[in-house]
Amino acid sequence: MQELKRRKLNEQLSKYELKLMHYEDLYQTKINMFESKLIQISLNHEDTQSDILMTLLRCYLSHQTNRLIRQIRYKESFVHVKLVRQYRRHLLSKQQIVDVYPQIIVDVPKVSLNRLQLYYLSHFFYSIISTVHLLLYIHVLILFLFQGPNYIRSNQTFLHSYKHQEKHVQQEHKNIMNVITRYLIREHHIPLTATIIREFSRQLETSLRQQYITPLSYLNLYRTRKEFKLVKSIQYRLKKGNYILRETDKSGIFHIGNLVDYEKKAEAYREKTGAYIELDSNPLWSVFDKVVFLLNDLRSKKYILSWHLDKMMPKRDKVQLASLYFIPKPHKAGTPLRPTVSSMHMPTTGISKFLDK
Repeated sequence: MQELKRRKLNEQLSKYELKLMHYEDLYQTKINMFESKLIQISLNHEDTQSDILMTLLRCYLSHQTNRLIRQIRYKESFVHVKLVRQYRRHLLSKQQIVDVYPQIIVDVPKVSLNRLQLYYLSHFFYSIISTVHLLLYIHVLILFLFQGPNYIRSNQTFLHSYKHQEKHVQQEHKNIMNVITRYLIREHHIPLTATIIREFSRQLETSLRQQYITPLSYLNLYRTRKEFKLVKSIQYRLKKGNYILRETDKSGIFHIGNLVDYEKKAEAYREKTGAYIELDSNPLWSVFDKVVFLLNDLRSKKYILSWHLDKMMPKRDKVQLASLYFIPKPHKAGTPLRPTVSSMHMPTTGISKFLDK
């Protein structure tokens, strides 16, 4: 029975393809006839530019054809999504598969997020795999370059402008190349001017462009737009309900709490410990000027070399003041907060990293 259905389907597809070929030939014939008549008219009337008119006509027809194709494929994506959902429901009911994933922790009496939004937040961290070892990170990058990505993900940057996509590609390329080149220089003594590094850089940029700039399929475009709207709706409802969304301390899942409660707990922690105070003014540029003056003074007295100065000198366009934020600990009674200081971009970070080495 399946073979008969397959044969019938192939016959219908063959007939459909023959019809398409016939219509394509007819279309080309009509276009050629119209072009020949237009050329004859232009010969009799010198002010008629047949080549420009034909170019505009072909552009218009091509645009209309592509628009119709996009509409058809967009409708096909809806049908495909419905079929996939039906298949998954059938598979779950047939095999009795239970989907296990960590649930988001809601620590407020009534949250305005619906079931779909909570489901999305629960799956967010469940789908992320962190790679910490440098060799494994390089191995993953090499597999990505020469074998392609091991999964299909929605390209969220597709909804942004080309300028934003280009900036994202360049930043990603710079970060990866910094990791790779430092490792190759330190472990294998390969210079930056080596041909293999230039070739790797070119292939990496090509792969990143394919990943972030290449247009999506209509199914992935539908999914990307849907997730983009979902994230925006989550942000709107959290802001409207005066909620705060944070990653938990140990389990790595999301926690939804009340913003006022967070502020009270943070204030109580500062008063109890006295370890942190709230600044009245921003001392960032004062610290920046002192660090620059100190490094230049050390260099002028020849206590450090020029490459030492380059390594430790802070960048004016990248420095930031250290900030204090709190991470919830829902596994403990009362959901206390754990303080964390972010000082990655402080003016003294370069000195600290250099001394650690």
